Amino acid sequence: MIQSRRSIRKFSQCLIPENELKEILKTGFSAPSAGNRQPWRVVVLKDRTRIEQIATAAFGQMFIANASVVLVICAVPYESAERYKKRGANLYVLQDTAALTQNIILAAHALGYATCWIGAFDEKEVTDILKVPDGMRPVSIIPIGHAEGEIPKSRLRRPFEEVVIEEEC
Repeated sequence: MIQSRRSIRKFSQCLIPENELKEILKTGFSAPSAGNRQPWRVVVLKDRTRIEQIATAAFGQMFIANASVVLVICAVPYESAERYKKRGANLYVLQDTAALTQNIILAAHALGYATCWIGAFDEKEVTDILKVPDGMRPVSIIPIGHAEGEIPKSRLRRPFEEVVIEEEC
């Protein structure tokens, strides 16, 4: 069930079979995107040194370094801009990569893996570490592995009545 997904910040070392990683990615790639542009690239990190560098670039969120695999989702704004101009480059590409990130997280959860959506990182530092080419930008980091220890309880959510608006604001 999707509601049982939690952001996990404590991972045990484990291997993720290549076929399961591919399944997670394929499910991610089924995410919707404006005009089906799919303006994304996914950098798959397994090298411990590089993963540690990314954890440091994520403002020292060193729990990332304990994940089995780390994915860095990169946006390709010019691919959205080709069809949607400035709005594609500034908005749609971010919506599309967010949908990809969410699909990946849910696919990993469905296979029993733990994840955490990381948006807090030094973009230039991650770009330099991964040699991200001009015209692309890293927008999210997803550590994937097995949760270690107790799974956090569900956090309080705003009441339905507070966030759902009928017809007009």
